[in-house]
Amino acid sequence: MTTRKIVGLLLIVVLAILLDYVAFNVFFGSERVHKPKVFPSPQLTQWKPVGARSAGQHGFDIIPEPDTFSAIHVGVNNSDNVWVVAAPMFEHDWTAEPEYFIGAGPVLDNAGNLYFTSSFYKGARTALVAIDAQTGERRWALPADSDRESNSGPFILNDPDNPGSQIIYHVSYTRAVAMRQDGSIIWSSSTGLSLPTRGEGSAAHTRAHSFNYHPKTDSLITVTMSGKLIAFSRETGELVAPMGQVPGAPAISSIGVKIPGFLIDKVDLLMDEVFGKTGDGKGIFTAVISYLYGGGGVVTNFFSISPDSGRIFLAATAEDAEDGVEDGRSELGALYLLDLVDDGNGGLEFQILNRATFQGGTGSTPALSADGSRVYGSDNAGNVIAFDADLNEIWRLNVGEALVGSISVSPDNGELYAPTATDMIKVVDNGDSGSLAWKANLTGFDGYANVDKQTNALTATITANGVVVMIGGGKSLFGANIMLHVGIGLLDRETGELRYFAEGREDSVAMSTVGPDGSIYVASSPIRRAAGKALYPELTAELTGGITRYKPIRLDLMARDAICAAEARAANASTLDLVADIASVNTDIRQIKVLLKQAGGAIYKAVSDGDMAQADAATLVNLLQQSAANLTPAQLNKAVTNLASACSIVSGKDPSVLATVVDGSKQEARLSHTINPDRLKPEDFRIVTQSLVQRVPESEWAISAIGFGSVTQ
Repeated sequence: MTTRKIVGLLLIVVLAILLDYVAFNVFFGSERVHKPKVFPSPQLTQWKPVGARSAGQHGFDIIPEPDTFSAIHVGVNNSDNVWVVAAPMFEHDWTAEPEYFIGAGPVLDNAGNLYFTSSFYKGARTALVAIDAQTGERRWALPADSDRESNSGPFILNDPDNPGSQIIYHVSYTRAVAMRQDGSIIWSSSTGLSLPTRGEGSAAHTRAHSFNYHPKTDSLITVTMSGKLIAFSRETGELVAPMGQVPGAPAISSIGVKIPGFLIDKVDLLMDEVFGKTGDGKGIFTAVISYLYGGGGVVTNFFSISPDSGRIFLAATAEDAEDGVEDGRSELGALYLLDLVDDGNGGLEFQILNRATFQGGTGSTPALSADGSRVYGSDNAGNVIAFDADLNEIWRLNVGEALVGSISVSPDNGELYAPTATDMIKVVDNGDSGSLAWKANLTGFDGYANVDKQTNALTATITANGVVVMIGGGKSLFGANIMLHVGIGLLDRETGELRYFAEGREDSVAMSTVGPDGSIYVASSPIRRAAGKALYPELTAELTGGITRYKPIRLDLMARDAICAAEARAANASTLDLVADIASVNTDIRQIKVLLKQAGGAIYKAVSDGDMAQADAATLVNLLQQSAANLTPAQLNKAVTNLASACSIVSGKDPSVLATVVDGSKQEARLSHTINPDRLKPEDFRIVTQSLVQRVPESEWAISAIGFGSVTQ
């Protein structure tokens, strides 16, 4: 036995013996003052896009624009990048459906609905639940076919036959369903799979990953944990190809090596009380940890599809013999390149085009650049790896620790965000090499009396004004963070510093979902905090499931961030070549329209909340209307002029055009712009007002919506 193994065993024994001593003397005996750090209102970020963005050639008639999460990693290419700004200031609003342990999603549609699925919960069995994204109230639920099936995250596409409507897709091990936004079923189809006989461990492999969309064949694709590939017609739900099979062997789970057995048992008991047991009678903590560490599966991560080429990228295990031992298991990971292609007989078939193997497993879903030319993944040795579209390795960069989630990919500046169990790390793709830009300064729990260690806790979500992260705070025991608190932060993309932070409600192994209005939603899946609760029950809140919303506050600042992000993007796009970079310019224009729509909603709410005077709002709306009229490739310079004026106003750089509210009394200054309702063009920019007249009483003035027409491509 090696010295490392001996030391490891001794540490486990010492941990068990000293647990009560540590709990009492370190926590209860501590005289540290509880004085949480106060985060002031954040200044405007200095981050800007530089040069042509990565942009695809596909349209958005079926694939939604990424103004929110329509899939568990935003869209079909799994970038975890949204076009909107996140609220620069936010606070906990509500936690809905607390009986559900939710390990994926949620996703949002364009009608204000939020959707989630859960595999672990007490009470009535449901396959999918829809709630109101503003209030958390339940709208409808899809009943489950069985109490033994794992449910994957929902998936949303636009309905091309009914513009403005969307369709929600759900797949379990045995059934696939397409639904309208009111819950009515369009089609329901069998996957061709049957649940195995109930028995210990059998339910661990009855999981089908969420749908993804294959534009070339207009198909919906899923893959099961055991590697079975299934394709359905998007329109009818019919199976369109024979079932495929990823050739990897079941993974060797490292459960039990990383976590002491006594702790697993203790946390299982705690979680069983809150959520019940799994369908095969296992404790939830045991089941989830086994899944996260491989758990005998072939495919334990989601998969990506390039919307332009249709190529499918899937992280799984390698074939049995490739690790040197034929034992029915695999110690190697593999990244597979597949496609759904013509079989030569008028049908379709799955075809493996290439693969790349690496040591150990991966915690990363393959993430693609927007144009599909780059594929990003990781291994368990701490390497971020960049491949080309044929899976030829371009570069690798060791970040010092294995990644625990998917890499988030920005279309701008070659930026990647890599999550480890300790840090959030910004990596830059320089073309033929990768470089480390910064490690985030995770200081959200500074000043907490019972927090002496803070670590990254979730995959990053990239927004137009920062990077949304989850931070875990707790006590340090032998280097580990025994999580007692969680919170949501917004990092500055330029510096890695926290722009803002708010304490949250519950731990998650899902994503930080950003809504079209800047709200942040987190699915509750307490794993690490469950361990903290089991060890130190008096020092942390009760466990909960459900969906938590963090609502925007100070909507004037959100309007500022959206307007100035639009201005920075327009200014950069106006310098690009309208021939060579036209795809980038057109995509920038689409994103600018999304940002201005968000800014309009924020302006209306800021006036309603008393955070913006109506005269300021009228000035801003007039400028946004003028800029929207010039959002074409040839007229971008004119749009930049108006957006720059609006950004200057809302960021306080030009106080001569402001009308501010100070101590409850309005102090009016010179207005350089006014609204002229006769100049509004409904097809380009829709403003619905109660009374849009210069300098009328605030109680009579409101903007209720700002919308945009389509971009000419």
